[in-house]
Amino acid sequence: MAITPTDESNLLLPLFEGIFEQPLWETFLRRLAQRTGAQRVRLTVINSAAPEQMPLRRRVLADRLAQRDDPGEPDPIDARIYASLRPNRVYAIDELREFDSQADHVGDARLIRVAGRGDLNAWIVLLHEREAFTAADAALLTALAPAVATALSIFAKLGGMRLRLEAAEGTLALLGIEQEILDRSGKVLGEEARAGNFIPSQSPTLADACLVLADADAGERRLVSVDDRNLLLRPAGKSRADLPHPAAAVAMSRAQRREPAKIGAQVLAQQYGLSPREAALAEAISRGVPLIEAGQALRLTAETTRNYSKRIYASTGTSGQADLVRLVLEGLPPLA
Repeated sequence: MAITPTDESNLLLPLFEGIFEQPLWETFLRRLAQRTGAQRVRLTVINSAAPEQMPLRRRVLADRLAQRDDPGEPDPIDARIYASLRPNRVYAIDELREFDSQADHVGDARLIRVAGRGDLNAWIVLLHEREAFTAADAALLTALAPAVATALSIFAKLGGMRLRLEAAEGTLALLGIEQEILDRSGKVLGEEARAGNFIPSQSPTLADACLVLADADAGERRLVSVDDRNLLLRPAGKSRADLPHPAAAVAMSRAQRREPAKIGAQVLAQQYGLSPREAALAEAISRGVPLIEAGQALRLTAETTRNYSKRIYASTGTSGQADLVRLVLEGLPPLA
């Protein structure tokens, strides 16, 4: 069975748009229920590379479109049989009963397993309390399988990108760094153009800088003061032929932040084999605390403090306090 133009608009478009929908794939599942006459439609997505991870489960009721199933409702088909089914083949209720006695309590069902291009697998189940499905419904599931596989691939790719973005933002936050992408007018772009972003306000100075940086070399920088806050701007990069975008500049701001002293000392101790007190002394020195004063805070005598500092310099390969400060600030402790 070929996908009809109506199916393309009613099913395929919601399938791909559903990646960005909340709840995921709500419109697609509801329309699939309407198209097949299913009373319930279930979608289960499992990452085979992480079997211990909770599956993604979506359920909709066709007869009450405003209400979804209770998430705690048991699956009428034993989830353990899903992995034993061959990919891209539609199973009817009689075949499911061969695997699972629970299926005896289902009037009619059609189930297909779709293998994604990565580690994701999806199972779509159509359920009805009485015999309702036809060969056309099975053919529709078969025809949808390639598109579902592609949607899974996009979903996995976007998920990986979101994870990397969150990790990058988390690392920047540890360093006290905030950044936003601006267009030529100095306006924050995309979903990040939200209330509460750190750009205080638009200004002619900011807009002028963005306009210059939009066509500047990668090494160009502009320091702009907006509402008494200093922003360092750099070019966002040229628009590529395969991905045109209106980005002109990246605005960066940095707050005065240091890692918690205890955690920073732990990192130094592990990295350079320092004792707990040596690491605490090194951490204090890196914050500009005078050597003897730092030792007194650790209840060390002046002589012991000097001996500790010599061992610290030897263990870290530094030549003195200034060099130690450089080592700490350029190393891993600020990321702790």
